[in-house]
Amino acid sequence: MLSQFDRIAQGYDLANDCISMGMHRLWKDKAVKTLLAGDSGNYLDVCCGTGDLALLIASRLKAGKVTGLDFSGNMLDVARSREARHRSNNKSAVQLDWIKGDALQLPFENASFDGAIVSFGLRNVSDYQQAIDEMARVVRPGGKVLNLDLGKPEGLLFAPLFGFYFSQIVPIIGQVLQNDRKAYTYLPESKRNYPDPEGISELFRKAGLTDVRHIKLASGSVALTCGTVR
Repeated sequence: MLSQFDRIAQGYDLANDCISMGMHRLWKDKAVKTLLAGDSGNYLDVCCGTGDLALLIASRLKAGKVTGLDFSGNMLDVARSREARHRSNNKSAVQLDWIKGDALQLPFENASFDGAIVSFGLRNVSDYQQAIDEMARVVRPGGKVLNLDLGKPEGLLFAPLFGFYFSQIVPIIGQVLQNDRKAYTYLPESKRNYPDPEGISELFRKAGLTDVRHIKLASGSVALTCGTVR
């Protein structure tokens, strides 16, 4: 039986554009600028989905390697197709690897990467702390670990409007675009037990990361948390 992420892989990018009204591209651009230490290096995208963020990282590098890891084979198939189109339009020498794997047990040696990021994927793992611990483990000292995900909406008007949109409208978009209301009902449900940005920052500190901070985006509804490996 296919997982819900395997089921929605083909239409995932269009749905993301519609749900975020294209804003996710700006948030990911901000995340990549925060992640990269220069124009070369070895970077990891955990829960990479269809590979848009990994490809964005690769497009900003002149040399190096970007690894995308996800547990969904169908998502990775879409990522590989996107890479083929990317290669046809760009003559980048950056290597791209797509690996099917578990965010809670990353199949990499300690200090293998110059930085690691998870984007709108941490909510989907069963142990937030272990996932962050694993990213910290595989990043070299001085490298960054980032999490881009839902935050805590602010404002007397915006906060309830966002809550209504996310819980009531997003599943309808999923039904219309993907014929899969169930998968897009899961998205708001996954937010219920997910920590607020301060809570995620505390998990970063427990993982031994330093200089931990979070950046509020979209009136607080999205948060970019960043930490540095000792």
